[in-house]
This record gives sequence, structure tokens and C-alpha cells, in this order.
Amino acid sequence: MPKILVLDGLSQEGVDVFQKADGYEVDVKPPQSVEELTAIIGEYDGLVVRSGTKVTAEALENPGKLKVIGRAGVGTDNIDKEAATNAGIVVMNTPGGNTISTCEHTFALMMSLCRNIPAAHASMDAGRWDRKKFMGTELCGKTLGIVGVGRIGGAVAKRALAFDMKVLAYDPFLTELKAQALGIELVSVDEIAERSDFITIHVPKTPETDDMFNAERFKKMKPNCRIINCARGGLVNEKDLAEALKNGTIAGAGLDVYTSEPFEDNPFVGLDNIVTTPHLAASTDEAQLTVAIDVAEQIIDYIDTGAINNAVNVPSLDSDTREKMAPVLYLAQKLGRFQSLYIEGRPSNIEIEYCGEMDVTDTFPITTSIVTGFLEPKVESVNMVSAPSLLSDLGISITETRIPDDADFGFQIRVSVTTDSEKTTVSGTLFDGDKPRICMIEGTRMDAHPEGWMLVCSNDDMPLVLGNITCAIGEAAVNIANLTLGRDEQGGKALTLINLDGPLAQDTIEKIKSIEHVNQARQVNL
Repeated sequence: MPKILVLDGLSQEGVDVFQKADGYEVDVKPPQSVEELTAIIGEYDGLVVRSGTKVTAEALENPGKLKVIGRAGVGTDNIDKEAATNAGIVVMNTPGGNTISTCEHTFALMMSLCRNIPAAHASMDAGRWDRKKFMGTELCGKTLGIVGVGRIGGAVAKRALAFDMKVLAYDPFLTELKAQALGIELVSVDEIAERSDFITIHVPKTPETDDMFNAERFKKMKPNCRIINCARGGLVNEKDLAEALKNGTIAGAGLDVYTSEPFEDNPFVGLDNIVTTPHLAASTDEAQLTVAIDVAEQIIDYIDTGAINNAVNVPSLDSDTREKMAPVLYLAQKLGRFQSLYIEGRPSNIEIEYCGEMDVTDTFPITTSIVTGFLEPKVESVNMVSAPSLLSDLGISITETRIPDDADFGFQIRVSVTTDSEKTTVSGTLFDGDKPRICMIEGTRMDAHPEGWMLVCSNDDMPLVLGNITCAIGEAAVNIANLTLGRDEQGGKALTLINLDGPLAQDTIEKIKSIEHVNQARQVNL
């Protein structure tokens, strides 16, 4: 009899799904501390959480019979996915369940700001009639900048147009054709900062998006601009925002998420040009009902049939096939991620070529692994199930070709990405059947381990160029782990790929680019 542990106040309708399922036993408990969860987690086949309980590596050290963790919502920051994967536990979420509620909360904050609703209510509650004090502004005719046009950002754009707003958008993967269909204009983040009257953020928290809106970017914004964050804490620098609000650098802010929750050391206390809510964007009856039912049905489906839906840490494959294909799936994911971080410009097409003899007839899992790796740095909650549809939503096309006669390395996977400014190609293979390698970049042969921090430099094949590059890396106190060279001909074009023990700062990258005979330098993190 499968046992399910339900925490964090899941809607009763979700609990009912488990209770009505044949042979299931359900325990419903309040949020658990790490110590409390560690003591009981091994008794259950499935665990359901929202955001109140942290499922840490410590809690998963002795997982017992636990098979699956379901997050009733999108964000899985409170679950240690690496520890779960190492323990053979599937982690699932419920993407899409809170799209409308988060979109509407964005507008609730926006309207509250521009019409001074919280302050006006407080004034009325105190028995005053301060009508002249609370002059507002209209949304109609204003420019809204949306950072991230996924499910939620797209829903916001649709409703902003209904308010007769002009919509600017930044999304590294959204194509011009898709943007035109949505009726929005694609621009850079800095252009959003400079041109927008309102800005709303809908991106995942990654190294690229952390601290995205800080003092430097606030200075570029209009004095009448108001910023909204219902996505993740840390996308907006809270101390810098507080200073910008105090100094009148920008007009206002609406926040629903914070770097610590419950929010500690609140720098906004006493400010009258900010509206804050305690992470309420997904807190609607409809959203909680949807995610509760979805997570329950997904867990039952997995336990009963082995079907994996909306997993965030494993592809949808049975165990035997997964074990057999693990090396090639790893290689595929790394090739996709490499291209995502290496390319410049907005991608419009991905071409995948399977060359030589392969032991698999169905390349769909490999293709989806490439797409998953490609989307991971930019899109929240992507997996092999959702990757193809997310790629389509972004307006990026994909083609897949088998070339059995191309056998340079026995077999290789060639991934080409076309953007609005270039086309890049990277190839990978398996040495000895299970050792992933990047074997070619832009037609130049390589032998590189696809892991960790990597610096890729194209340069003229001249003496001292490599020495100057490695000196710049050494002066930055970063150690070189491995180095691979390739060239088209003596004195022609060369390619240098360097595995590093850590990242190079941008000023070091610029220094390397300025070295004589260096034509290009790009850094990726696999």
C-alpha cells in the first residue's frame, strides 16, 4: 500500500485525489523542520510539499522507500534536486497552475501603486479624507517593459495590451516573428530600463539574472518608472531599490518575493512609494486547487505506471533504457547547454545531425536532452517533457537529420544554432562508448571534456598568442584544468579550448579579447 506524506497545507481537493485512489494511505501534516522530516521521510513512497518545507540533502540521506517528491507549484528551490537524483527520487512540479494568479497579482500591484490604494485605504481607516494627497496615474498609453516572456510574461503582455499599453519585452530566446504575433517589441534589458513607465520581471533566478536590477540599472530608469517583481527574490537588489525609492530615482515598486522569506531586515519600512505582499502571487483558490490536483495525479500516475510527468531532474525513460543511454544523454545535454551559453544573438533554429552508426533507433530522448540543455540556462522548470513545447512557444524551430555515412568518430552528434547574428556548430562523441567529448567546434577538431568552466578562443595561428592568453588567466588567479588546441592549417585559423577551475571575470575576458591576433573569446559553464 503506497503511503503519501502531504505537507504545507495542500488543498483538500488534492488530498481527496490520494484518498480516492485504490490502495493509497495519506498522512497530512503541517510544515516540517529538517530534523522532523529526516526522521519520518523514509516511511513514505511519495512526498508533497509547497514552499513551507525545505527538502534538503540532509533530509534525503536516508530516503527509505521514497520514490517521488511533488511540488504543488512551479519553483523547486526548496528541494535539493541533486540529492534527490542521487537517491533515485523523481522531483516533479506543476508548471502552469499559477500562471493566471501570478499574472493577475502583477496587475494588482501595478494598479495599487499607480492609484495609491494601500495608502488611501490606511488614510480612510484612520478617519481622514485625503483625496488631494493621492493623485494617481493611468496605465492607458504607458509603456510596460516585461523581462521574460514565458507563460506568465506572455499572459501579462496580453492583458497589458487590453489596457492600451505599449509593451516592450526582453527574452533571449523569443523570436521576432513570435514577438510580432504577440504584438510586442523585443528590446534589450537596458532599453526596457530606459523607455518603460512600468517594468515587471518574470524570469527564473540564475547567475545571469541574479541582481539584474541594481543601482546602476535604476539610474537608467525614468523618474516616473515603477517596478514589479512577482518572480523570485534576488532579481531586484533590495538595498539598491530602497535607496532609489528614497532618493526619487524611480517612482515606486511592488514586491511579492524577497531574498529571505519571511522577509528579514526589511529596508522598505516607512516608505510610502512601495507596495509589498508576503508571496501571495500563487495564493488564489483556483491556483491552489489546480496545482493540488495536478501534483496528486502525477504522483499516482508515476507510482502506479512509472509514467513521469513534469519532472525537473530526470527524463521520461524507463530505468533499463535510461541506464543504457546515460552517456549519450549526458553528452546531448552538454552540447545543448554549450550552444545556449556560447551563441550570440537571438536563436531562431536548431539543427541536429546524428552522424555515423548509433545503437538507438529512436533519437527523441537525445534530441529532447539537447533541447533541455539548451533551455536550462534561460528557462525555469524545463525538462524532457516540457522542452519541445517551450522551444516552440519561444518561436525556435528544430530539425533532426540522420547521416549514417558520416563516420569521422564512429558516430557524432552535431548541433548547429542559427541566430539573428551568426550560425555556430559544435559536435560531440563518445570515446570508448561512454566518455563524452566535444570533438569539433566550428569545423575545428577538438578533444575536450564537456564539463565545468570553459574558455573558447579563436585566434590567428601565430607564436605567443596562447602564451599571452594563459598569462592573462594566470594573472586572474584562475587555474587551468585542461587545454585543447586545433587549427585548420599552419599559420591559418586556430581554436583554443581551456577548461578552468573557476570563472573568469568579465574584465579578464575583455583583456584576452584585446590580445593581438585573438579574434574572439567566449566563456561557458557546463
